[in-house]
Amino acid sequence: MKTNLMNRPRRRPPRVRKGRGPDERRNEDTEKLLHHAQPTFDGFHIEEPRIVFNGGYATVDPKEGLELYGPVNPSNEPIRVGIIGTGDGITAFKSLLEKARNPISPGVNRAGEAFDPFCFPPFPGTGACFRTTFETDTSIQCDIPLRLFEEAVSAANTADKLRNVIKLVVEKLGTLKDIEPEPNVVAVVFPDCVEEECAAIGATFRFRKLKPSKAEMLQRSLNRDRKKGQMLFDLRMVVEEPKSSEERGYWNIHHALKAHAMGTGLPTQMVWQSTLADSNQNQDPATLAWNLFIALYYKGGRIPWNLEAIPASTCFVGISFYKEAPVPRALMQTSLAQVFSGHGEGIVLKGGRAQIDETKGDRKPHLSKDDAKSLLERALKTYLDHHNHVLPERLVIHKTSRFWPDEVEGFKSALGTIPRFDFVALEKLGDRFMRLGYEPPLRGTVISIEKQRHVIFTHGYSPHLGMYPGHRIPNPLEIVEHHGDSPVETLCREIMALTKLNWNSCAFASAEPITIQFAKTIGRILTEVPDGSAIQNKYRFYM
Repeated sequence: MKTNLMNRPRRRPPRVRKGRGPDERRNEDTEKLLHHAQPTFDGFHIEEPRIVFNGGYATVDPKEGLELYGPVNPSNEPIRVGIIGTGDGITAFKSLLEKARNPISPGVNRAGEAFDPFCFPPFPGTGACFRTTFETDTSIQCDIPLRLFEEAVSAANTADKLRNVIKLVVEKLGTLKDIEPEPNVVAVVFPDCVEEECAAIGATFRFRKLKPSKAEMLQRSLNRDRKKGQMLFDLRMVVEEPKSSEERGYWNIHHALKAHAMGTGLPTQMVWQSTLADSNQNQDPATLAWNLFIALYYKGGRIPWNLEAIPASTCFVGISFYKEAPVPRALMQTSLAQVFSGHGEGIVLKGGRAQIDETKGDRKPHLSKDDAKSLLERALKTYLDHHNHVLPERLVIHKTSRFWPDEVEGFKSALGTIPRFDFVALEKLGDRFMRLGYEPPLRGTVISIEKQRHVIFTHGYSPHLGMYPGHRIPNPLEIVEHHGDSPVETLCREIMALTKLNWNSCAFASAEPITIQFAKTIGRILTEVPDGSAIQNKYRFYM
């Protein structure tokens, strides 16, 4: 048989693979990208803020500063630590107090390798670090039998489990409150049975998908018709609040403990008994000691460090909003103000009811003019009470949503004779920037996208640590709106400094400034406060 060579299909010659490795291909792709889409954003870098310790000495690392210089205002008076828990829990915590008098090494990681000494330095001991001692004795220790904890968590309803456990602890807190002298701070050690039954309560509320009620569906339909101009009458739904305190609260064990312990006036530190076991793998022993004892020191009424870059005459107010129930269907939102000076403890204030007007295309909560004025006036009064009745020379508001014109007018009318102000809206919008190499952008990198929109990498690669102390791609904070006269460099420098004012941890820095960092946590704690109960305004009662 003859074959027509003209009809034979053409064969593509085999492709010759070039010996390029993945790094070479990545570099070539990067060069092409930069060549065709050159960046056109302006940017600058904020140097790592320093924090001040004993004797006026300053450094960028809180652990380094405490070890070298000690707290900013050291005191030889011991910190009295009360303990509530089972017999084994009290013994385990007493053993940690005794062990922490001496240096604690971080040991090795799960791979058997030594931890990086810059990110995970050894704990030098409580005396060498805080220039004081943490003491306890039987008079400020309250034993709760394990049987009572087991009975408390045997309830079928999750809220009843928390209610029973918190009731046991609050009764003992009341006993400690009557002791003279009372403890400075109380460690509440929960046994394993409470951790197993109650630790995950709360996550089910936050992540559970709930179908909207008929009232909510009708309200959404009315909102859609209002936007289209199809409303004959401006109808609005009224949602009833819970009828009694029994129908609300007990959604999270940490938040419920903080809320119900406020009435005793004793700051608390919640500890899982499993955390005190040597087999704990969540943190190395040194990091656990650093974080636990800095929290006990702060909650015991002491200040570990101050900020160098922020003058004492500047008042910072963080304004945020929280739902009155931690479930997706909760509609009512309340405003929250947190007052800081950078040289003293933060103050928490509960504000008025927030407004949500979807007709303006904005689903985020806002304040009316009168409510904005009232909230800021209360914040300034609290500031005066804690600063010898001396008005600040400048006021800065960090808000977690954009400003309505009514809000700006209300805030301005509350300033009185304060000559300078800056109102800053901060959000995380998910904009990402990359840099050449394997590391994320430097912490302190600021990129200006628009005149009033700036991206701030409060979390990123740290030259001081020589690494990026995180696990995920850093999500930068963004200034999306600004009312005031201060340059953006000043605003960003202050935001960076306020990421180092978290006295509940000894981490190098936080991803958010303290003015907004714990807004959600504080809001959820306030939802747990029983009706008619007093609300503590000092920050250490919420941490």
